[in-house]
Amino acid sequence: MAYSKNNVKFNLKNTSDKKEKSQIMLVHPIDGVRFRYYTGKRIEPIFWLLDKQRAKPSYASAITLNEYLNTLANFVEDTINNHRILGKKLFPDDLKNLLNERFNKESTYDIFSRFEEYIEVSNTKRAANTLKKYKTTLKQLKEYSEAKHVQIEYDAINLQFLDKLRKYLIDEYKLTNNSLAKYFKTFKSFLNWSHERGYTTNIEFQKFKVKQFDGEIYFLTWEELMKIFDLEINNPKLERVRDLFCFGCFTGLRFSDIINLKQENISRDTIQIETIKTKGKTTIPLNQYSRIIYEKYKSDETFSLFHSISNQKMNTYLKELGRLAGLNEPVQIVRYLGSKRIEKSVKKYEVLTSHVARKTFITNAMIRGMSTEVIMDITTHTSYKSFQRYFKIVDDHKRNQMDKVFG
Repeated sequence: MAYSKNNVKFNLKNTSDKKEKSQIMLVHPIDGVRFRYYTGKRIEPIFWLLDKQRAKPSYASAITLNEYLNTLANFVEDTINNHRILGKKLFPDDLKNLLNERFNKESTYDIFSRFEEYIEVSNTKRAANTLKKYKTTLKQLKEYSEAKHVQIEYDAINLQFLDKLRKYLIDEYKLTNNSLAKYFKTFKSFLNWSHERGYTTNIEFQKFKVKQFDGEIYFLTWEELMKIFDLEINNPKLERVRDLFCFGCFTGLRFSDIINLKQENISRDTIQIETIKTKGKTTIPLNQYSRIIYEKYKSDETFSLFHSISNQKMNTYLKELGRLAGLNEPVQIVRYLGSKRIEKSVKKYEVLTSHVARKTFITNAMIRGMSTEVIMDITTHTSYKSFQRYFKIVDDHKRNQMDKVFG
């Protein structure tokens, strides 16, 4: 007796939220055993016809989706009929494998493997820190999938999914809004890459936005910088950290560029380098302060000018350096965790990091009269907008100095 496709049903896995996409499950009995199979498609319950078990005509992709479901039903019917004609027993796992092989649906493994492919092809195009962010994003996606027992598929990535992911990252990792914004920027970059290569047609993710707040700009005043520059230090390791940090304060170079700086990059009192992060080329004349540090470490060898140190260790030593230099002025740290504003006051040396050197260069260069165009050329900034925050910092600094001198 022929197997009727009327026994092939399509149900939605979850109908509690009418506006959130739900998995479309193929359901039918095989020798009395109820077989369920995820079709790889989702739809909002409000667009689903319960009696016909198909998408409503008003659904944007109704024709394509319904044809796909009909094809699935016909395949199941033909497969079972062929097995019965040949007198073969068809087990549920066999049918599942045949369906997977025939329709090659995207699965959790597929999206994760695509992300790994994305990281691999980015190896020659992106800086090490950027690749590290990619790997962290993938790791946390996998952890979310396991913790919430959620299959992450291209078709399932919509605003509701992203809201739940954001809540998980805030609850479990205590990510601030700015950290979340960077996280989702990475995730959206991957999804755009996937869309460009035809791995997905879903572009719901493009609607998702996380509000980002301008972080505080921490920098050293000229007096504070000179305190560190002139500090008597008996610890050779701490002395090298001080010199590396000050070199950034006097040149505007990022930590990654300084640590990779070679003798061949400096000639005739000028640094010429292609930056690691932006691949931009810059020419930076040495000044009297950066020249002193360069003369201290220069050699005829081709290896890096400064001894290698991790950014994490550098930041740890910098806090000790700042404490020794007496950088005890209180500063405010403001963070946003979802809708919650978190504020605390700490001593200035506690916020010292390698990136403060670059901010110190930009701010002091502006205060001491260097033109914005020259600073941007040195630091390889391409967006004038990114400097708007520095104008406010400089104005506030001038106002504070005016109050100190004239009351």
